[in-house]
Amino acid sequence: MKMTNNRGVALAITLLVIVVLITIGALFVLRAVNEKNISDHQQMAAKAFYIAEAGINLGINQLNTLINTDMLNTVNTMNPQVLSNKAQSAVTNADGITFLMDTVKKNGTAQLILNGANAEYTVNSTAFGSGNYQYKIIISEKSNPSATGTDKWKLEYYYTINSTGSSSAETKKIVLTGDFTVEVQRDNFAKYALFTDHHGTPSGGTVWFTDKTNFAGPLHTNEKYSFALNPSGTFAGAVTQQDTKAQFYNNGNPVLIDADANGTIDVPTFNAGYQRGVAQIVLSSSVQKQDLIDQARGGDTTPGNGIFVANNGTALTGGIYVSGGANVSLGVDGNGDAAYTITQGSTTKTVTVKRASNQTAVQSGSTTTTYSGLPDGIDDVGTIIYVNGAINSVSGTVQKDTEVTLSSENDIVITNNLNYQDYTAGVGTPGTTGYVPPNADGKTNLLGIVSWGGNVRVGTSAPNNVNLHGIIMARNGIFTVDNYSDTGVGSRGTATLLGGAVTQFYGAFGLFNGQTGAQVAGYGRNFVYDSRTLLGKSTPYFPSMNAFIAFTNDLTDKLIWQNG
Repeated sequence: MKMTNNRGVALAITLLVIVVLITIGALFVLRAVNEKNISDHQQMAAKAFYIAEAGINLGINQLNTLINTDMLNTVNTMNPQVLSNKAQSAVTNADGITFLMDTVKKNGTAQLILNGANAEYTVNSTAFGSGNYQYKIIISEKSNPSATGTDKWKLEYYYTINSTGSSSAETKKIVLTGDFTVEVQRDNFAKYALFTDHHGTPSGGTVWFTDKTNFAGPLHTNEKYSFALNPSGTFAGAVTQQDTKAQFYNNGNPVLIDADANGTIDVPTFNAGYQRGVAQIVLSSSVQKQDLIDQARGGDTTPGNGIFVANNGTALTGGIYVSGGANVSLGVDGNGDAAYTITQGSTTKTVTVKRASNQTAVQSGSTTTTYSGLPDGIDDVGTIIYVNGAINSVSGTVQKDTEVTLSSENDIVITNNLNYQDYTAGVGTPGTTGYVPPNADGKTNLLGIVSWGGNVRVGTSAPNNVNLHGIIMARNGIFTVDNYSDTGVGSRGTATLLGGAVTQFYGAFGLFNGQTGAQVAGYGRNFVYDSRTLLGKSTPYFPSMNAFIAFTNDLTDKLIWQNG
């Protein structure tokens, strides 16, 4: 019998099986490790992507802050005329990026960096969860800036946001592109035929609208209006007020009603509607007063009272500044040039503005000195006259090519007609059918009168049926008539204002009989707004001007995402 030993074979087979199992196990372990590495890689890549996406979202939010907060805040504190100059410069120079550099600021610090033809904002590597992000906003011009109307400008931009997210060793990049449009427009209180912060006298008295009240243009008050008798005023423009109720005379027993009329007793005529409960419109900040002073002084620091025309010896450097009270007469000389005659005590100076030759002649007594340039302030916006005191008398004619603002620290008394040299006179009787109000459409002459700390008053020497052409502001006072209740003098006819009145309180112009409605003293009001102001037109450095920015499309419109 033959015997065979299988132990060696079994051992070999066992070893082989062990090797195979070890190999397979190693393969499984290796695969598991690889799959984990792949999974970790994918997880880190996903994290990096989402971190990059977070960077994009933070970038678009930051862009929104830069444009809709930082730019807006800067504009709201910037002199409106300076702002409009920057916008017009962007159009003239086909350069909208410089406008962004000048206006996208936070606490006075520019937020954008100029890089070639682009404006950029960069956020460096910042921790986010288990990774980091960084992004850069690049703003470029979409088209050349353009003027879209009077004092309206449109600036169009492209933007690109490059965001990088990292998690461990993984990095992902995302690119977001879009566009936005900025519109800059000057807005101002000059567009109102009447604007009052408080629609009553400073002592709390009521001033009533009656049939001797006629307004051709928009009105607003941050309180309520008061109407008396039937009819009780004619209003051609939109009328708005903050209070929800109007006050009606009600035959001497005043009532508050949320209505356009008090039955058939007190009935005003609203041709463009009467809206109550509208939001408050805040009057401009008194900070702008210093700007008017600076523009007029033009760097001149001469102490003491006097009439100063800022100059460097040969050229004008500012406007006209008067330290102390004065009388001011606006006129047109024999050559058709604007002439301002200013008297303070025994001193009289006549400032003649020769626009055609870009020269200004200052006459004091028998001496005349001629300078190059015009008394248009530091920023060359238009003629500015600031009286650091009271203007005891002002009257005259505004030359046809002149835009001028006359500003005073205290009261301003209008002693005669204030007329534009170039305007279209009204036809007919105010408040009657067929009446055509005066207008200055298409004309250049424009007058602003501003009292910062006092009242603007129509004096007792002013004629009956006085004409007042200009935009009048009593920032902390009233626009009123001296001795408006003097029945001994009686009715003085109608005061026709071609422009607007902006006041802290509402001043009385006349007195009416509560039974018959007849005017027994002072003037009836015929306030005709200057339609040019609805297009953003205003007088030089007028303090009620406000600039605002509106966006024609949201920043998140038309977004294009790209995985970098």
